[in-house]
Amino acid sequence: MKTAVVCFTGGSGLTHYSVSLARELARYGEVEFITASNFDLHAVTLGFSVNTLFRRTRHYPLDIVRFVLHILRTRPDWVLFESWLKYPLLEGFIAALFGLAGIRTAMTIHDLLPHYPKPWSRRLHAWFYRRFDRLIVHSESTAAALREMGVPTEPLVVPHGVYDIFRLADLSRKDVLAHFPGLGPDDFVVLYFGHVETRKGILEFLRASERLAGETGIKFVVAGKNDLAGEAAQELERARGRPNLILHDRLIPFEAVQRYFVLADVVALPYREGTTSGVMKLAMAFAKPVIASDVGDLRETLRDWPGRLVATHELGDGLVREILDMRAGYSALRAGAAGASAKYSWHVIGKAYQGYLG
Repeated sequence: MKTAVVCFTGGSGLTHYSVSLARELARYGEVEFITASNFDLHAVTLGFSVNTLFRRTRHYPLDIVRFVLHILRTRPDWVLFESWLKYPLLEGFIAALFGLAGIRTAMTIHDLLPHYPKPWSRRLHAWFYRRFDRLIVHSESTAAALREMGVPTEPLVVPHGVYDIFRLADLSRKDVLAHFPGLGPDDFVVLYFGHVETRKGILEFLRASERLAGETGIKFVVAGKNDLAGEAAQELERARGRPNLILHDRLIPFEAVQRYFVLADVVALPYREGTTSGVMKLAMAFAKPVIASDVGDLRETLRDWPGRLVATHELGDGLVREILDMRAGYSALRAGAAGASAKYSWHVIGKAYQGYLG
């Protein structure tokens, strides 16, 4: 079976998922990974071909035509989209065109709707998902939401795999401390990783660090591209320089990601919105307990992983409470994070995809 795995970005969490999945699908047949020209994983052993058809968004009108012509010329058995590329309305017609040409299409739904949906987003995306022969989701809650949207396709429910692709070396905290001046070997480190934005709870994280500033030995680390604006950006700037807070609010290179998760004792995911979390799977890859809000698939994942769940309406108090509680009982939590359930392994996930696509 020949599969084209399609991801519009070349250097994002979506890319890392796509590469991990493509490596497993390559066990069963020929795989071509179609992505963007900023593809940044050349150091990773792939086992499949890479075609950088996409460039920046401004090139989309030309690149989408190149993509369509390439698929019609190479005629894979499956075109597996990793989310919509840019414009679901156009791409739904493209999926239908592929169907008319006898090329089957599938989509992995990482986010059911855009993070900032428009009034018409729910109806548009329901129409869009109906254009595909197969759909893959990461949780039962997303499958139920898909049915509520009126999409008749019965999806494959398979969890997001553990991000072991980032484990490039066997490091200890001692090995990485030089990159974090101000942190000591005995500090209890709470990590916020990923895009720094309000929907991912950065303000709640910063406020928790302020409330716990008097707690000796608790340190907060923020790592990720800063997408804040307005009052939220001003609040972050006021927090910069706080003794118990380290801000690396910039794009973190692929090879540096492991340092942050080796450093961390607990990973915080105080999200206000979302469908699934790649950061959760990073925490699992590095055997770190988590504090997560009750959104998307996080509740389902925490059935298999040590951590604490906080309701979104009490993130402020809940985050502070759980940090203190987890520090007090950390030994038991750390022991419970010895390994993820087998269902989160890419071998199991790739086999499930293969069986579903046939």
